Amino acid sequence: MADATAGTLRRVQEIYAEYARGNRAFALDALAPDVIWTSVADRPALPWGGTWRGRAGVEAYFAELDRLVAITAYAIERYVADGDCVVALARAEGRFHTTGEAVVLNKADVLRLDAGRIIEFREYYDSALLLGCVARCRLAKPGETPA
Repeated sequence: MADATAGTLRRVQEIYAEYARGNRAFALDALAPDVIWTSVADRPALPWGGTWRGRAGVEAYFAELDRLVAITAYAIERYVADGDCVVALARAEGRFHTTGEAVVLNKADVLRLDAGRIIEFREYYDSALLLGCVARCRLAKPGETPA
């Protein structure tokens, strides 16, 4: 069991290291064909929220995220692993395109792997903070922060 946990942890660390280098394709290639990808908030409130299925679903998740916000930094602070499951505690930073508003977010990602492929991903974060940012984006003209 310890060897399986260590192998799963190494694989998740490899995926995050590539993602941090800007290699999103590597992370997408690590998805199982029937991956279930869940972000804590619901659509349409957060356009990238809810549950997405398969690689095409995960690509749609990232397209929605990219449409509104640029991720400017992403750092893993700690991993917790047990068997096929790894929790990654992270700090993400981003800037909303429409308003220019910067956001810093602590989050927890829960990943389950099978044969080195991600079969399930769940992310948890302060959705209220992001809901406020998205609401301001909907009110703003490009480059202008609403009063």
